[in-house]
Amino acid sequence: MLKSLIDGLAGRLKKTATDEAVQGPEVKPERVLVALPEPEEVPTDLPATLGFVSHQPVMDRQQRVVAYDFFVRQGKRNIEAGKQQEFDRLLLSTLQNMDVFRLLAYRRAFVHIAMTSLDEPLLRQMPAGSVIFVLEVVPGVIVAEHMLTQLDHLQKLGLRFAVEPASYDQSILSPALQADLFSRVDFMVLDFAGPSTRVLAPILDQLPKRYPGARWMARNVGTAEDLDVCLRAPGHNRFALFHGPFVTTAHALEGGKVDTSQTRVLQIMRLLRTNADPKEVEAQFKLDSVLLFKLLRFINSPVHGLSRKVQTIEETLLLLGRETLFKWLSMLLFTSRKEDGTAVSLLEKSLIRARFMEKLGGYRGNKLESEHLFLTGMFSLLDVLLNIPFPDVLDPMELPLTVREAVVEHKGIFASHLSLALACEHGDNVQIEALVRVLDFDLELANQYYLDSVVWAQVVLRESEVHNNVEAI
Repeated sequence: MLKSLIDGLAGRLKKTATDEAVQGPEVKPERVLVALPEPEEVPTDLPATLGFVSHQPVMDRQQRVVAYDFFVRQGKRNIEAGKQQEFDRLLLSTLQNMDVFRLLAYRRAFVHIAMTSLDEPLLRQMPAGSVIFVLEVVPGVIVAEHMLTQLDHLQKLGLRFAVEPASYDQSILSPALQADLFSRVDFMVLDFAGPSTRVLAPILDQLPKRYPGARWMARNVGTAEDLDVCLRAPGHNRFALFHGPFVTTAHALEGGKVDTSQTRVLQIMRLLRTNADPKEVEAQFKLDSVLLFKLLRFINSPVHGLSRKVQTIEETLLLLGRETLFKWLSMLLFTSRKEDGTAVSLLEKSLIRARFMEKLGGYRGNKLESEHLFLTGMFSLLDVLLNIPFPDVLDPMELPLTVREAVVEHKGIFASHLSLALACEHGDNVQIEALVRVLDFDLELANQYYLDSVVWAQVVLRESEVHNNVEAI
């Protein structure tokens, strides 16, 4: 679809009757924060809780995660017009009560609210420097001048806003007020999973010229190939942010080869799995002093809470053991390419999965199981990172059978843990509730563990001097 859109902007899209009727691909939006039960045909009462809190990453042009997209899966189509503000108040209070904004220490957030909620007092309690509010239309409610006055007042307080222009047709926003609204926002959103190219192309062709001060976010970019088109084709400079599942699709990273540092790390991991002599392991590190420095700096980071600093690999093996050293070496597979934005994004996603699964295992008090669950999460995206398919990428490392089964075959005793981590990523509340029952786990505690894991991953990246330019958002 992106190819057709960009072709249209370049004057290559033919105007045919067929084109007018063509709809975009049926892509399920993954931009969810809170998953609610499927709506009924009639307006329903507001729920007592908004359920499990999740997030979707938003990336910059270097494909580094710089923000999260917070969204309600159900949408608001069945919420009565008079209850829109009540619904948004419930959303904002849920975010506050769960301390979700801990996630914004090194990130920004897009939070969706209705145009009719601009006078909601909780808006003024949000971290203004970190949140951009996406203003959604309310069916049957026309954008009025008093809303723009409210918008001006909030912007004076430092709040920022975004809109999705395709949602604001003339039944909602009059042509006379269009310029007044669109000129006020900081970001415009283009959803590639939504309207047809015949609708999107004019929007992207005309609006950036009229409102050059607004930056654009491309939402629901499906594949790495689609992203390439978005970044390189005519009109590419209009996009600053990107959202969608493209980062985890099989796509060769820059160069398409495992580099020297990754090869060295893989060799050391093989030695650890085969119980090689500690001196043999240390000898491999001495061949790459930068690698040794990175590992020791990471292990001695305050985030790990060691009582004293370790100076050698022998000390590390003695103090932490082979399983823990193997665990942290897996991170170096990603950080060896930390200038590659895709690798860093994959690292963050892998760290979140790994830590979350480790905490699930640690709840039962089994240290070895926790270590193996960490490896399961950490290696679950290794095929994408190294551009080598499963099981080939795992074969040389002689991983525990439980790890291999979960990652490669999606079965075994760790399969449900990995499935739960993936369900949390996608905000799939139905799956989350089913899987916590399978694992005999508490839903609220799983929610807390996941949020803790996201924050932990950010701290780890910061301690490892992997910085994302969130200040540019």
